[in-house]
Amino acid sequence: MNQLFDASTPSDIAIFDFDNTLTSQDSLLPFIQKVVKPLRFYWGLFVLSPILIGYALGWILNWRAKEELLTHFLAGLSEQQLKQFGQRFAAQKIPKLLRSEALKRLLWHQEQGHQTVLVSASLEAYLLPWGKMIGFDYVIGTQLEAKSGVLTGRILGKNCYGQEKVNRLRKVLGDLKQYCIYAYGDSRGDRELLAIANYPYYRTFQKPKVDSKQATSKWERGAILSAIAAAVLYLGIVLWSGAEQFWQTLELLPPWLISALLALVFVGYCFRFWRWQWYLQQMNYQVPLGSSFRIFLASFALTASPGKAGESIKSLLLKRHHSVPVAPTLAGLFCERFTDALSVVLLICLSLFSIVQNQWLIVVVGLVQLVIILVLQQPILIKQLLKPLNKWSKLRSILARIKALIDSTSILLKPRILLGSTLLALVAWSLEGIALYFIFQFLGATSITPYQAVLIHTASGLVGALSLLPGGIGGTEAITISLSILHGATQTTAVAATLLIRLLTLWFAVGVGILAMLLVQKRL
Repeated sequence: MNQLFDASTPSDIAIFDFDNTLTSQDSLLPFIQKVVKPLRFYWGLFVLSPILIGYALGWILNWRAKEELLTHFLAGLSEQQLKQFGQRFAAQKIPKLLRSEALKRLLWHQEQGHQTVLVSASLEAYLLPWGKMIGFDYVIGTQLEAKSGVLTGRILGKNCYGQEKVNRLRKVLGDLKQYCIYAYGDSRGDRELLAIANYPYYRTFQKPKVDSKQATSKWERGAILSAIAAAVLYLGIVLWSGAEQFWQTLELLPPWLISALLALVFVGYCFRFWRWQWYLQQMNYQVPLGSSFRIFLASFALTASPGKAGESIKSLLLKRHHSVPVAPTLAGLFCERFTDALSVVLLICLSLFSIVQNQWLIVVVGLVQLVIILVLQQPILIKQLLKPLNKWSKLRSILARIKALIDSTSILLKPRILLGSTLLALVAWSLEGIALYFIFQFLGATSITPYQAVLIHTASGLVGALSLLPGGIGGTEAITISLSILHGATQTTAVAATLLIRLLTLWFAVGVGILAMLLVQKRL
């Protein structure tokens, strides 16, 4: 704790969380990026990914995961170096992260003569200099242990998170009941802080919300239930194929292969993000690249939902963090799904073209797609078709939103944008199909060609999406196993390849999404 100004003790006191309350994003990783070089930063995240995913799944405690992160990147720095980095970050980077409405609220409290306190799990190294500049009376944050002036990377005391925030406040301010407390927070780590406040503000600066339990995110429940259902299904599949043979088959894989394939799949995510960021730019929304990438990846936490509908959460996150209207981004989401479907069907057609006799069927499918594209590029025609529905008053507000969606969609489906976004989707899906091909090769199913592997992966993914089951769980696995056996793989090899590609695609995406969601929500 640090008191920055000698202030009298008024009865009213305003207590602010920092990350995602005063700022638009988490501050720890941007700070680390200022301390270490880019290659070391991204390699460090890759090395630490098992720990971070373990934390996201609840297997590793918050403070332990954070300490591992800090030790990896900051251990060995001198206290003086940390102080200099903190001052530089406070002066140069933090002003770019701040939310204007948060600063207005802070200024209002200061104008009223209220005492102001900043309490956060973020590092005091940069909170202190920034708090002094902005006029906080007290700054309470996480401190780092040092021996002989050199950082160990370990947290000094406890991570300033959850109940520890309240404990530190009591140590500084005494009996909190003597104050009329305004508290501002955004996550589960602020629940205890909001609970002691007379006026708790959760993710808003306008209307106080008394029930701080709403800080618990609902997306976790769906992700956990989907994971449990998948685990039960996969166990049943393994037992059906023969557990002993299954593990013997997995032993054929070299240790480095999984890491290489995860990297390949992640490159595909980058191509999809390229498409998404392009959509935002075409709709004239300038979202910072780093924040946009985190929000994009965070939506993967809900990718195991029927038809990936849960990924629409990125529209809500963009609205909250960057004031981007929901309707245009929902149009972007629709165009994502459309170009995904278009690219998947194209890949299936290209794969089938070389192995089936009746190529005219593929031409028919292509013509149907072309007709759909041409219709979607005629917003006036679609609106005319919807016009008769205006006679029902209850539908008018819905129709108004649909028309706004159509306008945004027509922009994103112009030929140049449609072609580019479809090509990006083609690359992303092809990379996943190639990953499946390498799995087949190392498992001994060498008769399966790259074309066939892409066909198996895309066709099963399409069937899984059409099934409307969460993540296509069940349908996708059944089709992948069946097509693999049809193309020459043994039953055990087909099962092993299916479970591996699902772990590398669906469940890797969910893991990355959970980690990104925690960063967006400032839970680390």
